[in-house]
Amino acid sequence: MSRPGLDTNPLELTPDWFNQLFEEIGIDAEVSGLTAKSIGTGQIGENVRFVFDYARKGDGAPATLVGKFPSDNETSLMTAKMLGHYEREVNFYRTFPKVAGRITPSALYTDYDPETNRFALIMEDMAPAEQGNQLTGCSVAEAERAMDAAAILHAAHWNDASLDTHPWLQGSAVAPPPALTMEATVALWTGFKDRYGPQLAQEDVEVGDAYTAALPKMQEIERPGPFALTHNDYRLDNMLFGKPGSPKPLAVVDWQTAGKGVPASDVAYFIGAGLTRDDRPKHEQALLRYYHARLQDEGVTDYDFDALYDDYRYTCFYGMSVAYGAAMLVKQTERGDQMFLTMLRRHAAQARDNNALELLP
Repeated sequence: MSRPGLDTNPLELTPDWFNQLFEEIGIDAEVSGLTAKSIGTGQIGENVRFVFDYARKGDGAPATLVGKFPSDNETSLMTAKMLGHYEREVNFYRTFPKVAGRITPSALYTDYDPETNRFALIMEDMAPAEQGNQLTGCSVAEAERAMDAAAILHAAHWNDASLDTHPWLQGSAVAPPPALTMEATVALWTGFKDRYGPQLAQEDVEVGDAYTAALPKMQEIERPGPFALTHNDYRLDNMLFGKPGSPKPLAVVDWQTAGKGVPASDVAYFIGAGLTRDDRPKHEQALLRYYHARLQDEGVTDYDFDALYDDYRYTCFYGMSVAYGAAMLVKQTERGDQMFLTMLRRHAAQARDNNALELLP
């Protein structure tokens, strides 16, 4: 592919840019005009919806498309470069067709330039699907949809040794060491406490302190258990819920943190932050059993429920590290502050309610 150029603000992309793209990917159409509008709440990438007017519209020409592009914020750009976010998301769509397209929007075009950290991801528009809201939480029915998709994701590459052949995939055997050192991760927690201290309850601080104190040993200990392809930011803001009867009940987006990891980590991350503090204890066990049954439906039969629950408890701290780490590494916004604080509080409560602190080394 000749890689249509992307050297301008995505809100200013022209009909000619899309005409070149459509010619490259085999869509018979001539765009005569378009409108572009920023959508979503992403803080690492910018999402834009394109609505097209056509001089010629052949079969398969889309009325709208959604594009994802680099952030316009310098802090977020630096974080994305340091952590390999843009390269990883593009490679996810190129590498894992058993997942991409089945529980994600279909990707029409992907591009990444390592020299400039430029990337473009052009996808089907999932409208009228609605984005989940991390702050308000979700219903049990929506949580079950997330468990359905998690089971599909994890079962597709359950204990799949080929995951270790991808150096861009977090946690693979050939991936470089994490860009964030253990010392830096602990320092982010210290910085988070300094910034948000008056808004943090002491019981939540105590969970964070215990977790960060245990992190060095947790990194040294290789727990037995399964591994799979994981999303690692599996939460409501990264989910588009389809209307009744839609071909995709749920589309999962933002695969910038995809990795080889513990499947239960995605489940603990979603349940811990996706349900409100009041709702999670009421439905937690039922949702875990629902996910376990869906794994079995997808062909995973060598993982009993007790092992899943142990892995769930051990990995529920991961959501805290995402909350305080991301808060300090991406551009600060009012909604972002609310979201990260809400996530941290919910995950701290999840750890306490499930006696997870007793599992820390």
